[in-house]
Formats: sequence, structure tokens, C-alpha cells
Amino acid sequence: MAGSDAIITGTALYRERLALPPGAVLEVILEDVSRMDVKAEELGRVRQESLGAPPYEFQILFDPAQIRENHSYSVRARITAGDRLLFTSDQAYPVLTRGSGREVELLLRRVYPAASREPAPVVEHLEDTYWKLRILGGERVVVTDYQSEPHLVLRSEDHRVTGSTGCNRLTGSYTRLDAELRFGQLVATRMACIHGMETEAAFGAALERVRGFVMTVDRLELYDAEGEPLMELEARPRE
Repeated sequence: MAGSDAIITGTALYRERLALPPGAVLEVILEDVSRMDVKAEELGRVRQESLGAPPYEFQILFDPAQIRENHSYSVRARITAGDRLLFTSDQAYPVLTRGSGREVELLLRRVYPAASREPAPVVEHLEDTYWKLRILGGERVVVTDYQSEPHLVLRSEDHRVTGSTGCNRLTGSYTRLDAELRFGQLVATRMACIHGMETEAAFGAALERVRGFVMTVDRLELYDAEGEPLMELEARPRE
């Protein structure tokens, strides 16, 4: 084999409607998987950064001299962000020999944290998810033992938003169109708290300025009309 025969081409995709976090990396690997009792031998690898929306096209170069017609070869892929594995292929995708070609389509599966037997919070949907306030105005939100957890829940059944400011309960309406998001007039209870009042004021003011959002695997970022980030929220179990 020579020339174009020394290239594996293909696409990798995942079906979840999620944006990847900044710094996410796709790696696609060509391996000799002929022997089940030893680690697969890597024959080629491609790495892609600055990932947008799937599918991702790739090409893997390999040395034709390493290919044996009586061996088996497979391609696998994964998407990582730092030390977190986000998506991975979970089945064999044979190539090159035993009737397989040099083009392949990889379907990646989402990986949930191994620390829990239950799946991570479902964040495929903006609505009906418990979003805990994590960063506000560029500063990490610290919750003490003496205050409630600032959070939002956007209810799809009636387009109402409920949650907490860290002191008072809040409720109101919202409208969403594609990646645009606006909150209507928000009403909060009027309890005075020793802790959390500064967060409450900043949280409420920021929500009034929200005009758009971006979802990543487990994060929700809210932006103003100029595209400047206002806050970041994290999908969490209800506490």
C-alpha cells in the first residue's frame, strides 16, 4: 500500500446537544488489536483542538509496511478536557483488513463520573435542571453553612423560573429562543439575612441583564447583550 492508501479518514460525533468546554481535545487512534492477551499496538494517532460542534472530520496517517493482512485493526476515539474524560467510543470500529475499508464513522458515548452509580445530572436540557450558581461577576461564589445555595430551575411546563438568591426565594418568568434567554420581572421574598445579601443583590442585577446562554457538558454560562459573561452555573443534585 502507498500514497493515499496510508490514510484512514473518518468522522467522530456524539448525539447529545451539548457544547464542549474550552480546551476540549479529540484524539483518534489506529491500533493493531489482533491479540486479546496483550495491549493493543498503536499505529497512528491524530489530535484536534478548538473543537466546535460535531461531527469532527479526521485523517490518520500510518505506515503501510506495518499492516499484515492476517491481523485486525481498529480505530477508537475520545474527547477530554484536562484530566476529565467526556466522551469515548465504546465499540470496535474495524479498518483495513478482513473486509474493512479505510473510512470509518465513530459514535462517541458520554462518560459519567465514576464516583457515583447514578448518572450525572441530565444537562442535555437547559430547562428542568437544577443549576447551582458557581461564578458571579468573575468571582467564585462561596456558600456558608448559614445560607441557602444560590440556584435556578427553569420550568418548561409553565416557563417560570424558581430558585434562591442565597438568602431569599425567587420566582419569575423567562423566554427562550434558540440561544437567546431573557428573564422577566423576578420577585423575591424579603427576608433579611446575615450572610448572602451581597450575592443576592449582584445575582438579581445580573439576571436582569441576561440575553443569551451557552451550555457545556456540566456548565451553564449566561451572557449579556454584548456577549460578556455574567455568571456560570453548574448542574447539581438538589441539596
